[in-house]
Amino acid sequence: MAVIISLILLSLFSCSKENKSGSSISEHIDNVIYGEPIRIEISNNNKISIKINSDTLHQHNGGHTILFGNVYADLFDDDGNKTSELHSDTAIVYINSDSLKAMGDVLIHSTKGFKLYTEELILFNNTKLVKSVKDIIFTSNKSDTLYGTGFWSNFDMTKSQILKPKGTLSKTN
Repeated sequence: MAVIISLILLSLFSCSKENKSGSSISEHIDNVIYGEPIRIEISNNNKISIKINSDTLHQHNGGHTILFGNVYADLFDDDGNKTSELHSDTAIVYINSDSLKAMGDVLIHSTKGFKLYTEELILFNNTKLVKSVKDIIFTSNKSDTLYGTGFWSNFDMTKSQILKPKGTLSKTN
């Protein structure tokens, strides 16, 4: 029965509007779409910046797109190279800026070995920056672990800043 309902919904969504290459996601979404997975690509200057997958997509009243369940995103630099992976419970794609807000158990793992754990962050598509105002745990590629509140970085985590570091450092001989 669930398969029949899914097929009916899929046919309604796929037949109701024509998909145009390069058109905005807001032109395709009526309300809620379930997928295996849903895929969204965010570009900047005709180059892919973020590729997002999730289980469920919902268009919010303000035109923003909300993604639920198993949110996964690949982040790319200006040359099209994958720099990091993002995992979270939920995400919001802001239509006007194509920026992404990730919420829940958020993890960014860079291809260079850096990891950032937090409960909420924003990816800025145009500048390829990551920002969090929440508590963070940042692990370097040398297994150093830093704690703090507030974080800024580029997509590959090589230029990062913890705004309010927490904890103590000690040097051992």
